[in-house]
Amino acid sequence: MRECIYCGRALEKGEKCTCAMSVAKRMEKEGSTQKSENIKKQKPPKEKKQRVKRPKIKRERVNADAKNAFLRAWQLFISFIKSPADTVMNPGEMSWATIIILVIFQGIIGGLCVFSVVTGAVRGPISFLGNAMGFKGMAGYEVIKGWALAAVSGALGGILVFYIYSGIFYIINKWIMRQFSPYREFVKRFAFVALPLSLLGAASVILGLFSQTTFILLIICGLVGSVIITYEILRSMWYSKTPGKIMYLMMLSVFIFLLIVINFIKIA
Repeated sequence: MRECIYCGRALEKGEKCTCAMSVAKRMEKEGSTQKSENIKKQKPPKEKKQRVKRPKIKRERVNADAKNAFLRAWQLFISFIKSPADTVMNPGEMSWATIIILVIFQGIIGGLCVFSVVTGAVRGPISFLGNAMGFKGMAGYEVIKGWALAAVSGALGGILVFYIYSGIFYIINKWIMRQFSPYREFVKRFAFVALPLSLLGAASVILGLFSQTTFILLIICGLVGSVIITYEILRSMWYSKTPGKIMYLMMLSVFIFLLIVINFIKIA
């Protein structure tokens, strides 16, 4: 037999004591059990996960950087027209995007000039509009297509020429002059080298005033301007060297550049 733990009364098998303490404890136990069961039954509904729209910071930043690069390239272009020497000597901060935009602009103008001379045609505004409006039939549209391809190939060629030309001088600067300037800081001034030629070519393409003879004269004038700018760039960076040494190293670099370009053209 067993006894009630509260009052001590003897209990039969399976009997529950009816003393006040036993009844109270049973009610307390049953109440807590029922409460816990109710809590389990009343589970809160699962909240649907809402997708948080992340702000397009990256895209906005890319657009802002591109806009700033174009604006900076335009400012440098205007500054170069006003004062070429001062702009080349002190261009200020230039991102890679700004450098490439300037190079592409010069390449496009160069490609259009070459196309105009190779085709043996003087492309004035009236002639260009006539081709665009189909006054010359399919032949006119072929000319427009040729212009577009010349612009694209000129842009790609301009980038390639820029890296070859500036890269040669950078190697000389590092291994002969023993100056360890960062690559972008060194080559950014070379983005202006072909601008004289581009400006003369742009005037000829827009106005349609040049023949092959005029084109050759413009090329010579443009090359002279590019050589002068190159010398000024090197003189500002190699200021501790004599003008003679700078001139000889520049001539060596230009020779290597022309050698690479000529062999590249032969292979192509």
